[in-house]
Amino acid sequence: MKTNLLTLPLRLSIIIVIFGALFKVMHWPYATHLMLIGTVSLGLLYSVRFINKKHKSKLDYVKLFMILLWVFQYLVSAFHIVYIPYIFKILLLILFVYWFIVEGIYYFKNRKFKKNKFLKIVYYLLVGCTVFTLFFGIIFKIQHWPYGALLFTLGVLLLSVLLILITLLSLEKVIKAFGK
Repeated sequence: MKTNLLTLPLRLSIIIVIFGALFKVMHWPYATHLMLIGTVSLGLLYSVRFINKKHKSKLDYVKLFMILLWVFQYLVSAFHIVYIPYIFKILLLILFVYWFIVEGIYYFKNRKFKKNKFLKIVYYLLVGCTVFTLFFGIIFKIQHWPYGALLFTLGVLLLSVLLILITLLSLEKVIKAFGK
């Protein structure tokens, strides 16, 4: 099984987790169900992807441990299994900082739009609008200012569209690779 085949289900489970977080912040029903489905599916799919990967680097192990630790931390806190204050969060922060230093910035810079400049402009505008609406939506929501909920919801929707766009672009590359 190629790891590229799991890209779409992984991104869909990320979108489910993001919508679960939106539902939780907005106090809408079924937030816990969405978070549980998205988190467990993300952990399972990423584990399968890791197992099927032929060449594993140190960074791959860090990413797997970060995902599994996050899933475990969510399940422990959701089901009130044990209370260990801040241990999981500190470990996740350390792993995230390591990932960001090693790969984080290059992950976003290495998006290749060689042939289509329009797509590159749309991608960067979408990233900018997403960051703007999420940041100000969160700030407005925390401060209970008007339109905070609307901005935050719009930011989550833009993030979902961005993830779907990236997935479709990567699937286009996979289809072209199989066609040759």
